Amino acid sequence: MQERYSCILPFVFFTITITYTVIMKEIRHLLAVVLTFVAVASQASGSASLPVLRIAFPDKIVKDMPYSNGTMSLTDTDGNVVEMKAKFKTRGATAQQYLMKPALNMKLQNEDYTEEADSALLGIRSCSTWILDAMAIDRICMRNRVTMDVWNEYSRLPYETDFDGRHGTAGRFIELYINDVYYGIYCMSDRINRKLLDLKKYDEKKELVRGVLYKSGTSDIDNQNERGFSSDSLACTVTWHNAWELKEPEDHAGLAAWQPLLDLYDNQTNYAAVKKYFFLENLVDYQLLVMAFSIGDNWGNKNHYFSIRNIQKDIDDADPTESARRKVVVTPWDLDASLGGAYDGRYYDGTYSQWSVAAISKNGFYPFSYCQGQSEYKALMKSRWQQVRKTVFSKLSVNKRLEEYRDLFINSGAWQRMTDAFDARSSKPCYVSDLAQEVAYIEKWYSDRFTEMDSYFGVTTIMGDANGDGIVSVADANSVVNYFLGNTAVDIDLNAADVNGDGTITIADANAIVNLYIGQ
Repeated sequence: MQERYSCILPFVFFTITITYTVIMKEIRHLLAVVLTFVAVASQASGSASLPVLRIAFPDKIVKDMPYSNGTMSLTDTDGNVVEMKAKFKTRGATAQQYLMKPALNMKLQNEDYTEEADSALLGIRSCSTWILDAMAIDRICMRNRVTMDVWNEYSRLPYETDFDGRHGTAGRFIELYINDVYYGIYCMSDRINRKLLDLKKYDEKKELVRGVLYKSGTSDIDNQNERGFSSDSLACTVTWHNAWELKEPEDHAGLAAWQPLLDLYDNQTNYAAVKKYFFLENLVDYQLLVMAFSIGDNWGNKNHYFSIRNIQKDIDDADPTESARRKVVVTPWDLDASLGGAYDGRYYDGTYSQWSVAAISKNGFYPFSYCQGQSEYKALMKSRWQQVRKTVFSKLSVNKRLEEYRDLFINSGAWQRMTDAFDARSSKPCYVSDLAQEVAYIEKWYSDRFTEMDSYFGVTTIMGDANGDGIVSVADANSVVNYFLGNTAVDIDLNAADVNGDGTITIADANAIVNLYIGQ
């Protein structure tokens, strides 16, 4: 016996042909779920816009510009204004080659510039020091933000913090004026620091270094051929051309603060030691990010952090919670060269990085170099990829992030304003005129990269198997419907759910899954 069911909802036409005796019960449940959906017409929204930051300071913008006292005025998209005293300096080694669109540090100040002042700008956590990222080598001005957003969604610190274990920057796109001159789209973000990572503060009474934060890669020390410190001990060459900056505790630089890092490179150089002093899950998360997004600039002696919550703890403590406080966490930084990009912006217009997935595991740096080839680590990598490829690393999810920022830039008029401004100037950063076309090229690059990742790990997609149980059934259609209706608790493989290949998950995919199930 066969019956034909049709339901017409606002914006939805859903037709299912079924064999009554086999799946009637499941279909009734599915239809009941769909019939509870009430389509709500899209709100008549105004045009998108970006917050506007206006800063002013008297000094000329030059390489290595020291902090200059000035002011900031930030207007959010609702017209609310925050005005504060602040001081500014240029930042970044590569970024300082692009002073036509300068990257800046902004430190909020009290009225007489004697103390730093915290503020939760644009809904980001309250802090005093902010990054004004110019993204001058990124032709789409969003690679770092997209990739860091992905990192923040799937990777967490191995302990609880006030910020839900986040250990990547959080940021919002703005339009920036410096001394009334328009400089285009920037990303204003917080920093990786002691408060975010919940590192133990320096013990003033006992004069003890506790939490430490090291940043890999610096030009603040001249001789990087052999181990040595800068004059202020805030920079150290640990091994040949492997130099670091001390970010915590900055006010107590010295051998005591550097010793944990030196010990890692001197004494902990095998896989057993890596397992003891690092969190393998954290290393897996970091390597997968580099592999999936081809981030060559972050696979070596720069652009990442090492942090330890409390170096006074005993790594051999019988209590695993206590010993974990002495372990190292790796955190990415400066992801502008991700998604097929390069540190100098040379990859665009359909030509992108060809650094293969397999090549990455053959050229690891410490501690990753001791993990490659280890069966345990390889199994963890594959298991984690099988998990995250369904959601945050899925083609649909990555494309959605790219397209949301693309639409924000275009619909707000910010992209046109920025390109018009720099088209009229003799000195230009890296950008493209046709943002929509460039994003489409990058989406194609990521689709190919995703396939390469699957091939490397020996993973396949069963189209229609939305719930990942290895078979296609009405349960998969039910998962799709629930996802479409906004049930974020649904565990769904976005790659397998997009059966019709239109780049979105809709009721049409649920219909296609049912048809697959019954063999049509």
